[in-house]
Amino acid sequence: MLREILISLRTRCAPALVRLGYRHAAVACVGRAARCAAAWAPHQEATRRQILIAMTEVPATRKTAVILGSGPCLDLPMAELLARFRRVLLVDVAHPPAAQRLARRHGAIQLLERDLTGLADRLADPGQRDLPDPACDAFLKDGDIGLVVSTNLVSQLPLVPLRQATIRWPDTDLPSYARAIVTAHLDHLRGFDCPVLLIGDVQRRVIDPDGRVTEMEDPLFGKALPAGEMEWDWTVAPVGELSNGWSIVNRVRAVRLDRA
Repeated sequence: MLREILISLRTRCAPALVRLGYRHAAVACVGRAARCAAAWAPHQEATRRQILIAMTEVPATRKTAVILGSGPCLDLPMAELLARFRRVLLVDVAHPPAAQRLARRHGAIQLLERDLTGLADRLADPGQRDLPDPACDAFLKDGDIGLVVSTNLVSQLPLVPLRQATIRWPDTDLPSYARAIVTAHLDHLRGFDCPVLLIGDVQRRVIDPDGRVTEMEDPLFGKALPAGEMEWDWTVAPVGELSNGWSIVNRVRAVRLDRA
């Protein structure tokens, strides 16, 4: 608990985003990543491998990489990114200490705080009367971008907006709203004219202590991703992380949206 408090105090996050709960979610993810390091390692390695493959198709004249949902950067091939690109833009709603340390060590790294749903400013506004529509066009006009990666982000984007909608607009069709947020992210990614790699959850399985799948969830709320380059399992919560011996395993897909 003390460790997470210290991480929270050192995590960079805009005040409006803190109030919406984004810093809390980011710190919780960092804490789980540390506790479940061994279980998460194969997923992180698979993510790095897919990014390296996508990098082979970057146009030679493009010198900027954009990582959306960078978090603590545990799943990024950072040495290779820094060797290939003049600028590496790490984009997230909150930047934990690990990302800040990387930026201090490497001048090519820029930490950018962005809400990639286009909703946060309006959700943070107490005068917002109507449920806002998601939309994002961040970085689309930057002609130097040669690679865009959305890392383990697409299923997370709806979570805070759904909580806010439940509180402020209780009649909202929540699954439809979540699908709209996911769709807006996919539309945003398809607006780039370079290799675009999305890595995201397509299924979540809850497993009891006897190894039986007791629940299967759709983390994309009915929005289907295109067929991917590769799929793998990510043990998000191994036995011991949850109470009573339960575990959670996500199915992850890597998709090249510029080719889908």
